[in-house]
Amino acid sequence: MKNIQNIAAFLFIGAVIILTGISILGVWNFFTGDVIFKSMQTLGLLAVVSIVIMAAGKFMDRRTEAGVPETPALPDPSFKTIRQLILIVLIVSLSFLAILGVLTIWDVFADKTVLYKTLGSVGILAFSSFIIVLTCLDRENSPFLHKKN
Repeated sequence: MKNIQNIAAFLFIGAVIILTGISILGVWNFFTGDVIFKSMQTLGLLAVVSIVIMAAGKFMDRRTEAGVPETPALPDPSFKTIRQLILIVLIVSLSFLAILGVLTIWDVFADKTVLYKTLGSVGILAFSSFIIVLTCLDRENSPFLHKKN
């Protein structure tokens, strides 16, 4: 069951990355509204299915046979790598977008739409990074998310 959960998590992370790219390109007017809307619907559906698979797997993992001790499974190390890469991308891109925002505030760019597009991109990047990091922490069985009583 862990393999199915990991595959679902990888699909979910991929869907979030693609959705983030399409959303940011949409903010900067590279796509028409129709392409963005249909892409979000498609990737949203894939994301929901992945989340349901991961949640269903958690319920199946909790079911243990009588008298058989539960053996802890080692997490897939690729989730830690993905989490670290996403955080690096987040820091670098937010730094670049912050520079754009500051330059717009100081009227280096006369058009204020650059500031609004920058703020929209920052919001999209921050939210998607948060979702991916939480997914990776879940798959790593991080004590940050899974408190043992």
